Amino acid sequence: MSYFDYWGKTNKSDPSNYHLLPYHCLDVAAIGQQLLSTDAILIRELSQLLDIDEKQLSNLVVFFIALHDLGKFASAFQAISSNNVGFSAKQYDASKAKHDRLGVYFWDQICDEVILFLAADCDEDEEDILDNLNILMNVVLGHHGAPVEMVKPRELKPFTESRNIDDVRNYVHALYDLLQPCLPKLIDNQRLEQSSWHLAGITVLADWLGSNTDYFPYNSTKMPLSDYWKQAQKQASIALIKTGFSLRAKPSEFVSIQHHFGFEPTPLQQWAQTVQLSDSPQLFILEDVTGAGKTEAALALTHRLMALGVADGFYFGLPTMATSNAMFNRVTEHYSNMFENERDRIMPSIVLAQSSSALNDRFQTVKLTSGKLDDDYYQHDQTATALCNAWLADSRKKALLATVGVGTIDQALLAVLPRKHQSLRLLGLHRKVLIFDEVHAADEYMFTLLESLLEQHLRHGGSAILLTATLSIEQRQKLANIWLKAGHLPLKSLTCTTANDFPLATQVCLDPFNSLIETPLKSRADVCREVTVTQLHTETACIEKIVQAVLAGQCVAWIRNSVDDARAAYDLVTQALAAAECDLSSNKVMLFHSRFTLVDRKRIEQQVLNCLSKKTADGELITGEQRQGTVLIATQVFQESLDADVDVMISDICPIDDLIQRAGRLHRHTRDINGQYYNGVDQRSAPVLYLHAPKWEEEPQVDWLSQDFRNTEYVYRSPGRLWLAQRKLIELGAIRMPSEARTLIEAVYSEKSQAQIPTALITKEDELIAEQSLKTASAKSQLIDFQYGYCYSSQKHWSEDQYDISTRFCDRETAQILVLKCNENGELVPWQEDLCHAITLSTLSVAKLKYADHLQPLTEQQTLLLAKRYPNIKYIQPWYPEQDPMSGYSATSGFYQRNQ
Repeated sequence: MSYFDYWGKTNKSDPSNYHLLPYHCLDVAAIGQQLLSTDAILIRELSQLLDIDEKQLSNLVVFFIALHDLGKFASAFQAISSNNVGFSAKQYDASKAKHDRLGVYFWDQICDEVILFLAADCDEDEEDILDNLNILMNVVLGHHGAPVEMVKPRELKPFTESRNIDDVRNYVHALYDLLQPCLPKLIDNQRLEQSSWHLAGITVLADWLGSNTDYFPYNSTKMPLSDYWKQAQKQASIALIKTGFSLRAKPSEFVSIQHHFGFEPTPLQQWAQTVQLSDSPQLFILEDVTGAGKTEAALALTHRLMALGVADGFYFGLPTMATSNAMFNRVTEHYSNMFENERDRIMPSIVLAQSSSALNDRFQTVKLTSGKLDDDYYQHDQTATALCNAWLADSRKKALLATVGVGTIDQALLAVLPRKHQSLRLLGLHRKVLIFDEVHAADEYMFTLLESLLEQHLRHGGSAILLTATLSIEQRQKLANIWLKAGHLPLKSLTCTTANDFPLATQVCLDPFNSLIETPLKSRADVCREVTVTQLHTETACIEKIVQAVLAGQCVAWIRNSVDDARAAYDLVTQALAAAECDLSSNKVMLFHSRFTLVDRKRIEQQVLNCLSKKTADGELITGEQRQGTVLIATQVFQESLDADVDVMISDICPIDDLIQRAGRLHRHTRDINGQYYNGVDQRSAPVLYLHAPKWEEEPQVDWLSQDFRNTEYVYRSPGRLWLAQRKLIELGAIRMPSEARTLIEAVYSEKSQAQIPTALITKEDELIAEQSLKTASAKSQLIDFQYGYCYSSQKHWSEDQYDISTRFCDRETAQILVLKCNENGELVPWQEDLCHAITLSTLSVAKLKYADHLQPLTEQQTLLLAKRYPNIKYIQPWYPEQDPMSGYSATSGFYQRNQ
């Protein structure tokens, strides 16, 4: 048949070695068929949603997946290969007519015929049938990760020849004879559009796996499609087994907190192990003090949901990338107990969404590989293999496909933004439990994204657990409303809103008679405490306090609000300690912020934990002597998810909820008089939090904050809310948890309190509110409109995903930077010369516009040599600090600007 005259894949180094186009289409279709057949729950859900038999649905979807590369039948595309010279048409131009867009042209030519044989028994109007089929065609033509515009196909005609259309018709008829698909009845368009997002994710994944030459070697020998189809199905089965996608982890039965964790439950954990669960997706909001065991409570709830059959895995989202490594360690200690560990059973995949952590070697990771590189078709038209390499080189994205993932909340939130391969993120989250820590940090911008994510997550069978030590009533009501609205249930007002209603567990489920359940809880006695708040108004006073603490044999932390302030403080403190003849050896003074490479961040993080946690990495109890004289200068990364404890803490003034989080790392563990951890009453003197803040003023001037705390105002933008927090702390004199948690939060975030912001500061507050409104509008404009289904109309501004756009209020685009050094042979190599993970360990994230765009680029020769040794660096920005006159990097200071 003439459709065998077309190639679908070519070898980059040898174009004469190619794979026939019909074979590649069947490879991808076979993977799609396997993905659907191995995920019985997903195909059942889709079948029920669309009211169509499972087998009929599978055959229909597989048939359309086999049409995903129709555009490659265009003569212009075929002429790319020097091996195929029998075509004459306009030169291929992927910027105007990429092969997925060319598929639109061929579909327009053959859709009427497809209707005739596909819907022969469907007694409906042809236009309505075409609407159904167009939705499916949108899904498969968008297999490169973004929908394709399905209009004006006539402008694509010059890139084709008449013989192409004849060959497409012959191929489609042969495909129909082979697969025998049918559309037995008209499918509700709205439901089909809803299901299209997951079908798009399946198509992308099928195209990646089906393009893997390890499983589907090039074949240019002509044979009947039925013979090759059998071969492709066999290879697809092998591919899914090898990559782990054919395995569904079986959850173990949940017994108790005592059984799985080895300790008696806290009140929150007791609730988590006994609360009645619904058999449908549900939302939990857990509010309790630091140290109450929220992580273990969330894992217990997740375990129970999986054992009940409501969930198949989970993704743990942290506020920052800098702390996800520590959470990964905590999760890996427990996650194997959450699944059956029978003999010969392969454990479910677990991935840290920032690195190929050394811990990954203890577990099965998602083992996707891409095989040999195909030839890129054009500058703007990458192969599926290249796209797969790029995506999976970034484990932050790969973690969403694993049974268990740990990373930042951003990776999950990107599932609702128009970024390439968004559908793959959404597919990866199907029927998972989303666990988000420190959710109080969400602002209006992030809440807008979170609302869309939770709505989609609920629609696709997912549950969510949101953790926080502090949350305003307004935020909790918003979160509850998101779930109720997404579940099409009436909104209900919260009833637990007093100071006594803390700690609190809120459960929102789809039971129309009991959709909102609030359960006030007690706190464990040893986490109920009072921290006195004393104010320091100058950096000099802070440094003097640190020197006093070191001379007294204490360990101390100073948490600053910006990286620049932290670096400046580190230099000043080091100088002061040296002048006081303090011991500066053995890494006793540490700087910890977000602008380190992963290898340095992990090293510093472990140094912090080896001094300030309960045990070292080797499991040995940390002695009081090991803690003595330790000084940590850190940014917000210290307050989030690190199980660390200091004797003395200084904190720059910050939002009250952040301050409560920071105070949670002061006297976090019970210790004896020498600083040795033990299970008893803390013998140290009463904890004091030193608040580095402007002098209190009843009637502050407009520069009350910015005069001496310029970076703090830049980071937090609301001097009025910081003033409200300072006023309440002066009034109370201490942070008392949990008894005054709601009192502190509502003193800043309630409408009544914010109406009391002084006149001089109200302008800044109004500017912030206006900025938040603009950001909320911006978030809404960027969100995908899911009601249109997976198509170009859902969002016209799809972008690449090499860069991360922050999903937080600051909304600054960041870039991944590969830090380089020169080895002893004079070659540029990654900062960490690791055999397996050199690129990942040597990467850091910085603001794109402010820093990354101004870094000194490599010379052309350096770039070529580096790309030859490390092919995947084309997706990361390489940087050699030693030849950059403006910016630098060191293992102790991280990324910095030389002029500072």
